[in-house]
Amino acid sequence: MNQILILTKNILAEQEIQQKLQALNYEVYCSARMLETSRQQVEMLEFFNFFQYVILSETICESEVMELVPLLRKQPIRIIRKVEAKVTEMDHQYLEEELLHAIISNEDSVDELRECLSNLKQQKNEHAYENRNYVQLSDKVSLIRPNVLHKGLTNPEDNYQFLEVLHHLSTTETRILSILLHAGNKVVTRETICHQIWNEDVNKSHLASLSSTVTRIKTKFEATNLTNKAIQTLWGKGYRINPELLDRINKNDTLHTLVSNG
Repeated sequence: MNQILILTKNILAEQEIQQKLQALNYEVYCSARMLETSRQQVEMLEFFNFFQYVILSETICESEVMELVPLLRKQPIRIIRKVEAKVTEMDHQYLEEELLHAIISNEDSVDELRECLSNLKQQKNEHAYENRNYVQLSDKVSLIRPNVLHKGLTNPEDNYQFLEVLHHLSTTETRILSILLHAGNKVVTRETICHQIWNEDVNKSHLASLSSTVTRIKTKFEATNLTNKAIQTLWGKGYRINPELLDRINKNDTLHTLVSNG
């Protein structure tokens, strides 16, 4: 059984989320005292080793979250922020910078919470691409004709790096990259991307999922030699593809086909 710690200023405010998590067979410990203890005594952070997840309640203000997150990041624990309704810009920034691992709310269903926690567990077990010292081509990549594979790039090894990443993008990750590719140098709003991905009214769950997905895309492209992040975040405006990545994809038929067909 996995253990979840909820840090809060009012344990009564956590009853609903606690019941949903317990229905998923998670052992939930809710504490207001540990919130103050962890902020005042760094040595008490060893207590967090007993938990796989920690949830920072919406009763905790942003300045306190900024104080807690660096401390929690020293522990092998997944950090989740719970909000009432609105996801703030700081929450989005923390999520994209991987200081937070997820954002949830009381409105999330048991199904949504189940998938969220399952994805966090899976991400924790994945090997980082940057730790590889070789390029492993998938079966799908190996079917590409050599003359097309090498077209447009001076260094074939660079091609392999980008092909490796593109073939490890999920369907949603590829669709987001495709949307940004077709926008060129223009900024695409978060709402526009969400609407194109889910084809329904945009809600906070979509926005949080988008932030998490964009973070995963950025992380995967760190295995390449891009100078900057694969996707640029313009706060209050939206996202734009890295101009260097845009140019590289547009100059190579294979890369362009893989992304545009996503």
